[in-house]
Amino acid sequence: MARSVSAEARPATTPHAEGQGITLRGVGIGILASALISAWITYSRTAANTSAINITHLPVSFFVLFMLIVTANLILRTRSGVVGLTPSELFTILAMGLTAAMIPARGLTGIWLGLMAVPYYRGTPENGWIEHVYPHLPSHLFPTNEGLQTTFLYEGLPAGANIPWNAWFFPLFWWLTLILAGFIVCACIVVILRKQWIEHERLDYPLLAPILDLMDDTRDDSGRPKWPDLFKGRLFWTGFALAFGIIGWNIITYFQPTWPRINVSPNRGLFYFARLFPPLLTHINTYTIGFGYFVKLEILFSIWFFHFLLMSEIALIRKTGFQLGQMHKSGGSWGDPLIKWQSLGALFAFVGWGLWVTRRHLKAVFRKAVTGDPDVDDAGEIFSYRTAVVGLALGTLYIVGWLHQAGVEARLIAITIPASVVIYIALARFICESGTLYLGIPTSPLEVGYQILGTETLSAQTITASTTSHAVRWMYFLPALSQGARALHDIPTGKRRVFWALLLGLLAALVVNIGLVLYLGYTHGAFNFTEYPFTRYAPRRYDSIVTNIKSPEPASWERLALFGFGAILMVIFTALRYRLPRWPIHPVGFIVTTTSILHEITSLLIVWMFKAIVMRVGGVRLYRKFCPLFFGIIVGRAAGVLVSTIVDLVWFPGSGHVVHGWA
Repeated sequence: MARSVSAEARPATTPHAEGQGITLRGVGIGILASALISAWITYSRTAANTSAINITHLPVSFFVLFMLIVTANLILRTRSGVVGLTPSELFTILAMGLTAAMIPARGLTGIWLGLMAVPYYRGTPENGWIEHVYPHLPSHLFPTNEGLQTTFLYEGLPAGANIPWNAWFFPLFWWLTLILAGFIVCACIVVILRKQWIEHERLDYPLLAPILDLMDDTRDDSGRPKWPDLFKGRLFWTGFALAFGIIGWNIITYFQPTWPRINVSPNRGLFYFARLFPPLLTHINTYTIGFGYFVKLEILFSIWFFHFLLMSEIALIRKTGFQLGQMHKSGGSWGDPLIKWQSLGALFAFVGWGLWVTRRHLKAVFRKAVTGDPDVDDAGEIFSYRTAVVGLALGTLYIVGWLHQAGVEARLIAITIPASVVIYIALARFICESGTLYLGIPTSPLEVGYQILGTETLSAQTITASTTSHAVRWMYFLPALSQGARALHDIPTGKRRVFWALLLGLLAALVVNIGLVLYLGYTHGAFNFTEYPFTRYAPRRYDSIVTNIKSPEPASWERLALFGFGAILMVIFTALRYRLPRWPIHPVGFIVTTTSILHEITSLLIVWMFKAIVMRVGGVRLYRKFCPLFFGIIVGRAAGVLVSTIVDLVWFPGSGHVVHGWA
């Protein structure tokens, strides 16, 4: 089985003769890149109304900016002889940008700011918010509307009025402490698991594979700067032309509506096999296809295999009439609730198995943290194991205290926080191992708590506080930090300064995003935003609070039974994979197929078919030969998104076009 190009071509640690560590220049450019990414994403999803450029785990917005930096650096080094940025500096920028890109829009603050702003503006006697929600909103977390602060945010300030920044200061401060505590918890988890994933298990990190390979191939055998092989040649430009050509062709329709458009979602994005089967989503996404080529063949096969298997299971469930809730709607839901809970059980079993495999490493980590064992080396981490263990404990305690102060009952906290840790460790592991761009979670940690305890046993205050606080995914940094750890792995020295660089990049992204959202809201009216979390997600969350208070439900033991069934199946699949060397199915596919990855299933099927033929005909050698083609597809897609954004900003301000999303 072929590993990714980077995993095949490069040892675990790549020594560099230049740039032996973190530099102020690298950190400074990383901070600037973090701020620019935050501004681009925020403006695109609020005022410009263009593509959803950060809904993937390697956002196309950051990929565009990083490739511009890399390209400019290559030109300087190969054409003018300037030293330029060192690989260590580029790795620093890469890690900082990956983390910062998780902030705006559908990352953290799009949801968070919407939840803060909407209740006092859109609450009415008819929707029940005034009666059931208002009494339970903590004053220190939500700005009131006594001075019409949130009304003006949604409708715009009257002439001559100033933005009421003071109304937001204290709520923003307290929410930011939760987000920063989550960031610290995620960083500590990454430090604890990094060596196991990168050095012991040698995960492939397919999303970073072409980028890391590109930066490793910048010198020839004599040590002189050269243009990387992955970034040139006929195959690269063929892939670039294919992906860029689709977007470029469709850009013409902006100016000439009668121009024929290339449809990347055949049959309106849906294909039905039979009456009882959920639809196959037919989006063809070149960004997914490009990165999919660097994913292991067995994982690509497993994703589509389990997808079709679970589609058949849903059809069988519908045939028998057995259900626990809403079934899959055409293009709407992300899977049947029965399948979700089965996959969630598999997820917990997957993490449990992983921790069992990691037990010796975890013992060494805690031995180093407690006794300072000199035989355990933590010099390669961004901070010591002792700091990681203490930071994990203190960060978790702060989150517990924050949630309790907000009004969440202790018994619900005791379920949701461990569930959050397990679910997001699994998400990070999936991304690092499978390289799937569009990947979510089967269900939320809060839903786990609700189904175990039953909403009928929870107070209205707990339901209100938990629904709002758990909507802010403070563990969402874990996948980005895990990928950043792989990038930073190739920096030989000075890693202990990286955490502060990551934190500075994060703060820069937060300041830019929050300031720009509030400014655009008060000057243009947030009611005109089209970003889903800000305008639609937040009202739905408050509607769900009213529903849970007025129509509480008991604990769902049926879902828990399905949870256990999924866990048993995962243990079986994992055992088969370990016991049978030729077993072709990776168990990760059983978990992820019910998440948002189902939007990309057709693209993954296409790239699997191509790669399977390549591997059968020419093996690893032919696989490597085609790597520039698929890297060209990735770069072409990114360039097309950039050009489309520029065209929208110049000729269609405020009424942009979507060229990047699920398709």
